[in-house]
Amino acid sequence: MVSVSVACRVTTFIAAILLPVLLTSCGKKTQGGKEKTAQKSEDDFLDKDAKPDERKYLLAAKPFFVAIANRKYVDAYALLSSYAKARMSFNQFTPAEDQATFQQYELNPYDNVTAEQFAYLMQYVEAARGAPRAPKMLSVFSTDPDVLNRRSKEQFGAMDSMFAIGAMPDWIPADIRRASLRGQIHTELSPQELERVAATERISVAELKKSEDFDPYFNLKVVLVEENGQLKVGYFEFLPPSMMD
Repeated sequence: MVSVSVACRVTTFIAAILLPVLLTSCGKKTQGGKEKTAQKSEDDFLDKDAKPDERKYLLAAKPFFVAIANRKYVDAYALLSSYAKARMSFNQFTPAEDQATFQQYELNPYDNVTAEQFAYLMQYVEAARGAPRAPKMLSVFSTDPDVLNRRSKEQFGAMDSMFAIGAMPDWIPADIRRASLRGQIHTELSPQELERVAATERISVAELKKSEDFDPYFNLKVVLVEENGQLKVGYFEFLPPSMMD
């Protein structure tokens, strides 16, 4: 309960000061104005500056990341550990903006989630952030056991843990947590969302699409655990874009 409260306060603090960016990032364009998001290779979105010992975590998280990007949610579900399937909070899909709602979601989780339920919950991600269409980037955030288990005594240890594992439940064993990764996935907005964003910017939808900065995406946080000798997704969170990306 304490960790959930901390997670909510930090999330609310960030939301208040660093309002989500207008679903944009610097995206390359073709002459026709469409985003050039095709990867040169299937590993092109993986962090090129990753340390040698981090590579295994990138490769372990990659299938889940690619499955989500391709909207193959049943395949993504199959890559989850038993811990991830045992309990899911609605906050993992669309985090609440206020503490009361955040805690309400945490106190009423989905238990023993099925593949069908997971796919259903992904509809809320698509409604809020757009339909996934391509991987954008993936990098290792932390492999520090203290950060992964909220034990860091560093000055900004609590903040590091928040970014690394978010509201990951404390009951997931500390000794199986291996790495936290953060990535981004390009999305395609619905006509309704395009209209809303264009109205916010006070431009037409056509002008919005032509903008070189228009590149909708969402963030995906993944914590890998070791289960039966294999690295699997032990926890995840889908998050909106922010100025910190």
